[in-house]
Amino acid sequence: MIAASPSSAQTAAPKPDFPLVDYHVHLNSMTLEQVVAASKERGVTYGILEHAGTKENDYPIVLSSDKDLQAWIAKLDGAGVYKGVQAEWIDWMPCFSKEVFAQLDYVLTDSMTVRDANGKRVKAFSRDYDPGNDAEAFMKMYVAWNEEILEREPLDIFSHPTWLPGKFNRDYDKLWTPERMRAVIDALVRTGTAVEIDCGMRLPKMAFLQMAKEQGVKFSFGSNSQGRVINDLAFCVEAARTLGLTAKDMFTPAPRYRKPIVRRKLPG
Repeated sequence: MIAASPSSAQTAAPKPDFPLVDYHVHLNSMTLEQVVAASKERGVTYGILEHAGTKENDYPIVLSSDKDLQAWIAKLDGAGVYKGVQAEWIDWMPCFSKEVFAQLDYVLTDSMTVRDANGKRVKAFSRDYDPGNDAEAFMKMYVAWNEEILEREPLDIFSHPTWLPGKFNRDYDKLWTPERMRAVIDALVRTGTAVEIDCGMRLPKMAFLQMAKEQGVKFSFGSNSQGRVINDLAFCVEAARTLGLTAKDMFTPAPRYRKPIVRRKLPG
């Protein structure tokens, strides 16, 4: 993982012909002022996230009401950053009114929280999570879970695409077959969801990115910064160069009346 302090310069790399935006920064151990200072120094605009959803989600802060959301928006207002949330699980929509939620610039989520055998939410990225020994069975479940998330949630960005639990990472290229990648990409296309190029985890790999570009999927950059540093975007910039991405390929926040939570007809 490439990391840099909020005050250090962005890693030197040929810049693309569109503005650099990192939509995946959590404050956590950083202050808003540090992020704003890094933005000015690096020439990168940052999107700042807080977790959002029901209180069943185990995070230090979880925005769970319009009041929480309005306070978050007010905190970031005027700072020169994009205002976002990282939605948790698949039951977050009733926590918020469409009118207030559409005041955000964007919402993203990932597929790293899954159902356990009892249908309960479990963090698949935790050390205690055991995906079992049958990798093929896991992938059948997991690809379907990716599709369900994209179909059920009004998202702007799908984060950490093609992530796998550590137990299966050594077989990544074998498990993420073209057919499985296609299933996720088709869901991105159907729902108009952008896919994150994640420089923190260096995902997804080029085969997925090339397939997504061919299908007209939009892309966003994300550093997945959560600690005392903001990761730089060198991996994202290099991927964009390899893919030949231009401004028309990149995600930009929609106006309020075109936000996914407003325009999409979701499953009941």
